[in-house]
Amino acid sequence: MWGCPVRTGTQTGQHLTGHSCLQITPTGRVLQSMSRRHLGQTSLDQITTYPTDFASLSTDAMIRLQTMGKPNSMYKFAQCIARNRPGSQEPLMPLTRMPFGLIQYQIDFYTCTNVQQIKMSDDFRRFQDMMEIELGQRFNRLFRGPGWSGCPRDVWKNPLEARMNVACVSHKTVQNDVAKSGSTATTDIQESALKDLKTANPKGRFWIKLDGTDLKPALQESTKGKWNGDPEINCQVQELRSEYDRRVSVVAKLSTNQNRSLFEQQLTSIVDDLDKDKEWLQDFLTKTINVYRKKSETPNTSEETLKGLNWEIVEISNFIQQSQQLKDIYEDLLRLITPDNPDTRTVTTRHKTQEADTRRYLTGLFKKKRQPAATHVLVIMLSDEERKRKPYALPVQFIPYHSLRDQWIRDLTRKLKERMAFHGLTVVGTVTDGEFSTLRTRGETRPLHIWQLVHDARDSVSRMKKDTLKKILVQIGVNVEGTPVTEIEDPAIPPTVITKLHNLQDDMDFTDAIHHIRKDLIPEGYTYHTWRAHVPESELDMLRSIVATYRFRARIRELQREGVDFSRHLYVPEVDVSTGQVHHEREDHNHILKRIAKHTRDGGHTDIDVRRFDEAMKAPEANLTHAALVGERKQSVGDAERLLSHAVKKFFLKKGYAAEAEYVKVIADWHEASDGRGLSQSARKAANEAMLNYILDQWMPWHRENGDLSMIDINRRVEGLCGFSRETVIGITTNIESQEARRLLNPAHGPEHPRAGTTDDVECFFAILHSKTAGQPVTLKDFKQWWRKLVLQFRERMATDRPFYYWSLNERYKEDEYASFDVATDEVPRLHQLRFRRREDSSIIAAGRAFLPARHRPTLRQRLYKFAVGLPPVPENWQAHVQHVLNTGHS
Repeated sequence: MWGCPVRTGTQTGQHLTGHSCLQITPTGRVLQSMSRRHLGQTSLDQITTYPTDFASLSTDAMIRLQTMGKPNSMYKFAQCIARNRPGSQEPLMPLTRMPFGLIQYQIDFYTCTNVQQIKMSDDFRRFQDMMEIELGQRFNRLFRGPGWSGCPRDVWKNPLEARMNVACVSHKTVQNDVAKSGSTATTDIQESALKDLKTANPKGRFWIKLDGTDLKPALQESTKGKWNGDPEINCQVQELRSEYDRRVSVVAKLSTNQNRSLFEQQLTSIVDDLDKDKEWLQDFLTKTINVYRKKSETPNTSEETLKGLNWEIVEISNFIQQSQQLKDIYEDLLRLITPDNPDTRTVTTRHKTQEADTRRYLTGLFKKKRQPAATHVLVIMLSDEERKRKPYALPVQFIPYHSLRDQWIRDLTRKLKERMAFHGLTVVGTVTDGEFSTLRTRGETRPLHIWQLVHDARDSVSRMKKDTLKKILVQIGVNVEGTPVTEIEDPAIPPTVITKLHNLQDDMDFTDAIHHIRKDLIPEGYTYHTWRAHVPESELDMLRSIVATYRFRARIRELQREGVDFSRHLYVPEVDVSTGQVHHEREDHNHILKRIAKHTRDGGHTDIDVRRFDEAMKAPEANLTHAALVGERKQSVGDAERLLSHAVKKFFLKKGYAAEAEYVKVIADWHEASDGRGLSQSARKAANEAMLNYILDQWMPWHRENGDLSMIDINRRVEGLCGFSRETVIGITTNIESQEARRLLNPAHGPEHPRAGTTDDVECFFAILHSKTAGQPVTLKDFKQWWRKLVLQFRERMATDRPFYYWSLNERYKEDEYASFDVATDEVPRLHQLRFRRREDSSIIAAGRAFLPARHRPTLRQRLYKFAVGLPPVPENWQAHVQHVLNTGHS
């Protein structure tokens, strides 16, 4: 308050002493005298802004407080500032953080004559910004009050005329603060967030985490002509935007006075464009008809899809008619500006009435050309691998998309890694969902997973003919060094194999000799898998198996010479070209768990009987609900944990179901190693190895006798291993190998958090977004508005210099680092606890089950009023037209 303009004490003192009840008493004069002596003796020379009437003014203030029945806040406020905390030099009330900034601004506000004379302190300003971002504009209205709303303009900015609850800045000022924060609403990388992350955690090691959520598809154009709703990865959008602006500009110029030659050029351009429109629309109509016919022949196509295609045909036909009508109109205008009689004024007058229709036509046409709209948004966050403080992750980029390819993910993350390296942030790896499986099999410079080596070896011979393969294997002579010579030299084939095949033909025909070589590819006592699943191998198949196997083994030896050992590891991360450091690729652990639960319900594992899970559901001690058994909530991690839990394992052991007990135990232990608290690093490693061995027992049955993975049978399909899909096997094995490779670095970097390989951080971001939108999907335009605010919210929570306590969750507040996840906090670990749900668990007798509260059940009002309205039916007058178009192929 000392540095702010204040009203003079003379005026205020006269006002106070004008009332008989506020006459300064002898006690007050004594206080003034003591105050003067104290200031004169100790502190007067230290105060640069001391007002001469301070003593009388403060005395009058205390008298007024007493008269109004209020506590002596003047004295207590001085006490908060002047006295120190026990054992510290800090004042009782911190002066550099909230709530001092709020109190200071209230005092400054009511003692100034115009609000432009004062400035809100940084702590109060940041606090108000976050409160509005968290709670919305309605909070600011109630917190601040109406202010000068409804007051004459001449009293605006006068604090005595304001109607304030708490004096603070307006909603528009908060919006300006958000706009100046450095967080942008574009798809660019948030450079300001990277800087904040470096400041908050300079020595951190970070995972790049990606996940997507759905949007409300909407191709929009604002009143200012800005487009929204287009996928980011669409090279045609910029070209369409340029073409759209050109055509709109030409249409606008026709409504202005120009000479004849310019009119002629512009009208000719419009007519030519309309001809091209009609040609494009006719092609688009043909494609739509073909899609409709294909969909209508598919039995499981929804009625809504067919209805949408019907409307598409109607709209395209309508555009074809409009383009022809507009062409006729502009050709008529073109005839009015002949060289002999150029009537430019009539052209201008007529076009002014036509311009709006033409603009509407162009807007609708280019919405067709911009299709499809963005249906999802991909959010990229950076998460510290140790997760010692909240928030664990920071959003840095979003990408709207309709469909994504793995290569686009590589390009996106490559740019991000380059910017992280620029800011000095260490990148550990990337975590994505299962649909981006090739990220974990093929890197930028070499294969990452042994499955990719197998795939490449098989693919290299899949189109070879029998004669070509024979030329690779059949000996035609011997060189001077005694090495066998073939017609086609393949360095991957060992000379000993060629010689053995040649010698075997002395006692048997070629087919039997090839069969003998074929059996040598796997250890004795095991049966090899055929080139084509469940089909006996022909001579061509055996030749392909032999050549592909030796090429596979040669490739492993080649990579071993480069320091990449696939003979011992199923997955080996590569050195990233952008950062120069080892970069791991993992799949979200919880997505894998949900997929395993689905495979279990599907009964793909031949060694287990899924009907026994039904028995477990009927036993209370198994804690298995019907919803978890049948998969009613397919995206529920909790249901997956109930289906594959330690309680179910114990039930199977009790019943003597050894195969089912082993299956559930291996998966439950593996899940606990990545999601459970209180396990040592050695216990987590043992659980991972047990899961890996469980898969290898089927993939390579002899791995316990000979662990050399180059001896794997390349014809053993990954699909179906333990009932899992290919993506699931790759995800499990990749995560395990990556975790164990990282565990070797514990002495240097400390252990990583077990949940470092999950995208739960991104799921948390989506949960916050949906809490702001009442759980409804938003358009891309709305998402962009929320994006900037949410990024700023995460940045503020992560800031080390935050001048207020950020506590918005129902949890115990903690500023220190969290304890290691290896340290148990509960007597019974979470994944070993039995949590009964009386409504859902059919093994429990619950009185009034139908009236127990149901989880996530919508209200009757929500079911009646909150539902997606589908497309309307095609009107009868258009149905005949649609049928005509389908029959003839044109409008």
